[in-house]
Amino acid sequence: MKQLQSLLIELDGLKSVYRKSYLADGSRNENSAEHSWHLAMALMSFKQLLPHEFNLDHAIRLALVHDVCEIGPGDICAYDENRDDKAENEEVYLRSLAERFPEFGSDVLTLWFEYETQETLESQWVKVVDKLMPFLLNLAVEGRTWQERNITATMVRNNNTHVRTMSPEIYDWMLGELERAVNKGWLVEV
Repeated sequence: MKQLQSLLIELDGLKSVYRKSYLADGSRNENSAEHSWHLAMALMSFKQLLPHEFNLDHAIRLALVHDVCEIGPGDICAYDENRDDKAENEEVYLRSLAERFPEFGSDVLTLWFEYETQETLESQWVKVVDKLMPFLLNLAVEGRTWQERNITATMVRNNNTHVRTMSPEIYDWMLGELERAVNKGWLVEV
């Protein structure tokens, strides 16, 4: 029980990793634990849009653990210029987790590698929805994060090429929402 207690306290650390995205009500930034839960729920709600052979239960596991790696190094925004060491720092943390909590940590490390390598249908769709969630939150708060970080419509389009590849329909919807955001002044077109 002592080992389990230590693991659960360690995982609680994900609640202290704050992202740049705001909650939909704009009251504060979301944390990575909330993001992972919201991503898992979004995948469940997307079920009818996903391919028949898609393993939803496996995708939910990927969603729930994909950001555990941030407990160590923190969250790096997709638009940050200094992302060179991101994956390396995340892997260092996850290997440490696997050494201290072999069974659970090894499972998380394996799932994280699957997400990072993007070789399975599940990891590819988790990434689509992972990209979509901060986009939706930005729309909900009238582009607040975009404005605070000087993010342009071109940057948003470039950051979502994976969505375009996996789901042209979702990407087309995003383009329409981007145009609306530009027209409302929430986002600059550059």
